[in-house]
Amino acid sequence: MRTKIKLISATGIAAVFIVGVALTSANLARADDKDHKGHGKEHQHHAQMMKMTQIKTRAEAETLKPGDSIAMVCSMCKYVTVHPVGTDKSHVQMMTAGNTHTCGVCGGKVTVQGTGKGEGKHEEVKHVCSKCGDDAMFVVATKSGSHADHDEHKHH
Repeated sequence: MRTKIKLISATGIAAVFIVGVALTSANLARADDKDHKGHGKEHQHHAQMMKMTQIKTRAEAETLKPGDSIAMVCSMCKYVTVHPVGTDKSHVQMMTAGNTHTCGVCGGKVTVQGTGKGEGKHEEVKHVCSKCGDDAMFVVATKSGSHADHDEHKHH
């Protein structure tokens, strides 16, 4: 299930804030879908504590686990597309050089291109839209639950 959300403002901080709201909404909706009616406050608190991190490589996408989310943001189209991470690993395709898709908003052809920084799955990629240009899109991810807590403690 992908979720598209219209951005009110395409500028840096506002876009990131909207992504946070989008990911929180997507996670709350997923919690509601699982019929966790008695745990609403716990899920809401948990979703608000999630940390967004920009990701630039396939290797970073591969570390995501089911329950995490990945989102592509286009500052030109003013849209956020949220993709919950599942067991099928389809989210990794968003960060695999050579893959293409069509933007559902502007109709542009979006190509995942390597930047030359890094090698293999550690090479940084960018998303180039035939209509929006080279620098209009970026990707962020959230890690849920103890998976995020574990990663946070690893860095300290």
